[in-house]
Amino acid sequence: MAHTLQVLIYTVTGTAESIDPSGLVSAGYELASLSQAEEVETWLNTWSVDTVLIIVHPSAAEGLKRATKIIETHPTIPIILVSDKASQATLKRALTLGIFDHLTTPVEPDGLLEAVRHCQWRLDNWQEWSRYSHVLANLVDGFILAKMDGHLLIVNQASRHIFQLGDEPSEGKLVSEVFSHPDLLDVFKTHNTFPHRREISLENGQVYSAQASLIPDTGIAIVLQEITHLKELDRIKTDFVNTVSHDIRSPLTAIYGFVGLIDRVGPINEQQAEFIRHIQASVQHITSLINDLMDLGRVEAGYDLQMEEVNMGTIIQQSIGNLDYQMNEKMQELVVSIPRDIPVLFGNALHLQRMVTNLVENAVKFTPVMGKITVRCRAEANQVILEVSDSGPGIPLTDQPHIFEKFYRGSNFSLSTPGTGLGLSIVKSIVERHHGRIWLESSPRGATFSVILPIK
Repeated sequence: MAHTLQVLIYTVTGTAESIDPSGLVSAGYELASLSQAEEVETWLNTWSVDTVLIIVHPSAAEGLKRATKIIETHPTIPIILVSDKASQATLKRALTLGIFDHLTTPVEPDGLLEAVRHCQWRLDNWQEWSRYSHVLANLVDGFILAKMDGHLLIVNQASRHIFQLGDEPSEGKLVSEVFSHPDLLDVFKTHNTFPHRREISLENGQVYSAQASLIPDTGIAIVLQEITHLKELDRIKTDFVNTVSHDIRSPLTAIYGFVGLIDRVGPINEQQAEFIRHIQASVQHITSLINDLMDLGRVEAGYDLQMEEVNMGTIIQQSIGNLDYQMNEKMQELVVSIPRDIPVLFGNALHLQRMVTNLVENAVKFTPVMGKITVRCRAEANQVILEVSDSGPGIPLTDQPHIFEKFYRGSNFSLSTPGTGLGLSIVKSIVERHHGRIWLESSPRGATFSVILPIK
């Protein structure tokens, strides 16, 4: 046994011979016997959660009445009722009341032992659940657990405070009856792919990161962590980068322009011309980096995010057309699959085109000469799914968790590989701004980036 369980046997006069507790003694249980109601009342005042009460009564109905009085003042006490055969109504009443078990006299030692062991198993599970509930209730982070049908199981105190629910009980109600925030309600939708993450912004300015997990045979659990201070730090950082980037662009343009005029004011030798080409290449790289930083800042800040109905097929074709030269130069094969009846999206055409361009450009960059690039788009379950695949070397498993981080570059690519390390960060920000998701699948034979965007 996990711990010593005390068994208290309360017998009405003349019923002690109805049960044989020898099996309990042999199994190591601590036994105590009472026969007076006053003794039971005294014992209840010192009741321990590791104690089971067995009520032995000749009448099931009368035994149930005694159990009812005890449960009124001690609703969590585990009770086993031993009596004559009970009617269906009495058994239903006992089940509703919370009686752990009912045994019909006479009770054999093995039957009584089995009932007590089952009672202990339920006690152990209840105590474990009680500990977990206590932990969850006192978490600083919000925690919400709901069944798959949408009925709430747990709403801890932090969640109640976040959404100002007051003291009214929430457990047992539908999620939509208790919560009204649309972003939170969207996290509970069963068609989501789990784990699912979303930011929830409240009217008071607070921002929370909602991480939803699917717990098999239980439901959907959501942890809410406040990230208001992180969002503010990110905003300050973005403002700083944008300011510095804007101030640097003008002198860079001047440098590039004057360097290009050097050979016009006098002859230069081959070595000087080579130096000039290096300067121009470096200036172009810095300019690209600054442009990417400013684009990323605008996307993250939500600037220029005017939403309208857009045709994803048209956007993909335009993006691919802009990269024809690069693909032809490397003699790469392009396979495009876009159904004619692709539904329209509600989004920003310029941002979505930048997203597609970055993904395809990435594929062109890492696909070898005469390699293959595949772009597929389809509609499925009120979502548009875009997949961009290449036949490059793939991305190492250790790099994959960081591939969408700013300035991160794969460990299997040389430093001479062109790029600022911001392209996929921009893609991820655009996808999130459109309430979508992006993920990567990779092998040594190539990588596939998949994007899911909601139609509405």
